[in-house]
Amino acid sequence: MKSGLRIALSILALLQVVNPSSGADFTYQEYAKASDAWKRGFVFAISRYVSVVAQPDEEAPYPVRTAFQRCLANATDEHLARKVETHVARNPPAANGPMVTVVMRALFALRRSEIERSRLPEAAPGRR
Repeated sequence: MKSGLRIALSILALLQVVNPSSGADFTYQEYAKASDAWKRGFVFAISRYVSVVAQPDEEAPYPVRTAFQRCLANATDEHLARKVETHVARNPPAANGPMVTVVMRALFALRRSEIERSRLPEAAPGRR
C-alpha cells in the first residue's frame, strides 16, 4: 500500500515539475528550428490522422477522409514536409497560428490540387 502511494505521489510531483507545451502553442517558427527527421515525422503523423479519422462535420461515406486516403496513399514523409514548406513559402500568413493548423491547411491545399489534376481528363472528354 505504501509503495502505491509513493508511486502516485512521485507521478504527481513529476507532473508539477514538467510543463509540456500545448500543441496549440507550437508554432511554425519552432517547427522551422526542428531537425528534418522530426519535421517529417510531425507532418507524416498528421497526414495519417486525416487519412484515418473523419473530419468532425463529415458523415458517412466520409468523402473527405476517402479523398485524403487516395491522395496521401503513396506520399512519403519527405514529400509531405516539402509540401508544407512550399505552402508556407507561397502563403506567408499561413505560418501564423498553431503548427497543426498550418499542416492541415497545407494538406487540404495538396488534396485540392491533386483532386483537380485527377479531374482534368474528365473535364475535356473529347480531347486526347
